[in-house]
Amino acid sequence: MKIKFTLSKPHLLFIFLLLFTACTTKKQDKNPKINPLLGDGFGLNSATIIVKNLDKARNYFSDTLGFSMPPAARFENGIYENTRTASIFFADFSTFELMANKDSVSKQTKKPIVSAFLKKNKSLAIYSFSTSSADTTKKRLQLQGFKTDSIRKGRSRIQIAKGWDWDDGGPQWRSIAFESKNNQAFLPNFIEYTGLPYKDIQNEWKPAAWRKYYEKNPNGVVSIAAIRMVVADLEAAHDEFEKMGLEELEGNDNYVRFKIAHNQELYVTAPKSPNDELSKILKTNGPGVYSICFTINNLKETQNFLKKKLAANAMVMDTVQKSLTILKKYAYGVQLEFVEESKHEATLARIYDFNDTTKMNASSVWYAANLYKKYCALCHGKDRQGYAADHAPSLRSHALLATTMEPRASYNFLAHTIEYGRSGTAMGPYAKNQGGPLDGADIELLIRWLCEAAGVKKPVKLDLEPILGNADLGKTLYVKHCATCHGKKGEGITAPALANPMLLATASDAFLHYTITNGREGTPMPSFKDSLIKNEINAVTAYLRSRASGWNAPAPVTVAEPKPEDYVLNPKNKSPKFTLRENLYVSAKQLLKAMKDSTKMVILDARSTAGWQQSHIPGAVSVPYYKEPDKFIKDIPNDNTMIVVYCACPHAASTGVVNTLKRNGYKNTAILDEGILVWAQMGYPIQYGKVEKKKK
Repeated sequence: MKIKFTLSKPHLLFIFLLLFTACTTKKQDKNPKINPLLGDGFGLNSATIIVKNLDKARNYFSDTLGFSMPPAARFENGIYENTRTASIFFADFSTFELMANKDSVSKQTKKPIVSAFLKKNKSLAIYSFSTSSADTTKKRLQLQGFKTDSIRKGRSRIQIAKGWDWDDGGPQWRSIAFESKNNQAFLPNFIEYTGLPYKDIQNEWKPAAWRKYYEKNPNGVVSIAAIRMVVADLEAAHDEFEKMGLEELEGNDNYVRFKIAHNQELYVTAPKSPNDELSKILKTNGPGVYSICFTINNLKETQNFLKKKLAANAMVMDTVQKSLTILKKYAYGVQLEFVEESKHEATLARIYDFNDTTKMNASSVWYAANLYKKYCALCHGKDRQGYAADHAPSLRSHALLATTMEPRASYNFLAHTIEYGRSGTAMGPYAKNQGGPLDGADIELLIRWLCEAAGVKKPVKLDLEPILGNADLGKTLYVKHCATCHGKKGEGITAPALANPMLLATASDAFLHYTITNGREGTPMPSFKDSLIKNEINAVTAYLRSRASGWNAPAPVTVAEPKPEDYVLNPKNKSPKFTLRENLYVSAKQLLKAMKDSTKMVILDARSTAGWQQSHIPGAVSVPYYKEPDKFIKDIPNDNTMIVVYCACPHAASTGVVNTLKRNGYKNTAILDEGILVWAQMGYPIQYGKVEKKKK
């Protein structure tokens, strides 16, 4: 899966949550000493160079210096009034920006509208820290004796989104700045992106694994390593940052080095003599940032790239420190430094640098094979042959792996099995957020390795449309052909438990049909394509699907999609009173009680229609997040009716639906915290649906 992020900052970060489901297991700053001032903030939020002409600067930094700057169409609003920015994003959630006044002109004066901030600011560069709560940060600063301005808020995105989108139409960021005019560039701003689940991301912290989802920079830059600033009074500056809570790493009479968070650092330096270079910078621009230090893949490659673009005297190579510096004269007045990333980070990046179009590299294969050996081989066998313990199935079956690669809904069959396990079986959950040891990047790596090891070169892409059949006939055929291995009640004897709610919630009709038809080579599961006719295989598939409501359901119950007049459940009753986590998430336990109490609400399923058909919460309306909402929203009451939205992510798609509802004025909304898969795993009621086929 190859993704290039091109959206605005808050949306970029939110969408990023689609890419992982659990926490890192490697020893890489798992419990970072995050400054309490920042809460669960990520450390450095942005390093910004102030320029006069954004288009011209953008072209120079892109074409000459090798940063993948966005085109003008993707410029955003800056955090200061009347400013625009061109930004690039890094996997550690930091941002490198160019900022300038908007290119607008007042009709009265015919003069550029200049940002009030830029009028009083002399510095050529500024920086900001990431905070998970602007309110908490402001209170902590004031308790330490700092004076701050009021919290400001605004939007990076110029246009309010249309259709289903994570943009709820409100402020996308909240910002705090220090009150002192003289220290505007000396001390940082603090930025909070509204609605961003900071804690979840901190628990998932693995930038090296996420890097492949970000656009690469031709100059090899992968993150910001440090900010260097010059001050007139080093002791006073030291005391200010120490009072903020930054951890001092080292220092002497001329500089102090602080840790911001994770691997990011802040260097505070004072001039050594009245006429040295730092003194000149201080005199011209005042105290503030004079250099930005970037982490790169390979120093020699970066040097070779820049040699082709810049004059020889524009750069300085330090062979002792192993760094390359572009002098400020050639970078809009701000020195740019480049240092190689650590061997540890480079190794991690290689391990997770895989995609669907190329073979895994040696590092990826080695690491994935060791994951399998450590967590899977005991039951599934040393050679993935299966049945080593607890009748665990084979994981080298081409039929299994080829049918779980595309589309994403099919891929999720294996991914969700590893993440959530199979309740009532020896297969426990392995996702970190379910109490297991693996993060989302490792699970994706493991599945990719299994596919390559099985020799899958081309996926078998299955249709997600429901398969219709005679479920009563299917029951008879199941008892005759399947019960011996899978159990009379689907409990599993020597073969997988087909009654498992997680299996039925994630296996499409086509997946079940394909398995029955073709069997699983190298396993006891035979092919039935020669012993059963198509209608009979359809019947068994339909019977298995009907068990989504429970193996002991008296008769197959197929639920048609609700009509608009039926969207509101129990319309004459009162709405439930939920206790929401973070004013947004409702627990499965509360929702189940509300259903049993017959309360008034609307339940929306934000997955694909095929997902709703496979299994859904009773009464839920299918509202796929990828369809336009304008017409649909007209059928949703905007009053005191509680609207609960769920997906399988467990929050990504449902967040897009909820924020779209908020953008349209809906206030009584909530997201099912655990999502549909855990709901099913808990044994809570689910149904399977019938989708009316459109006439051609």
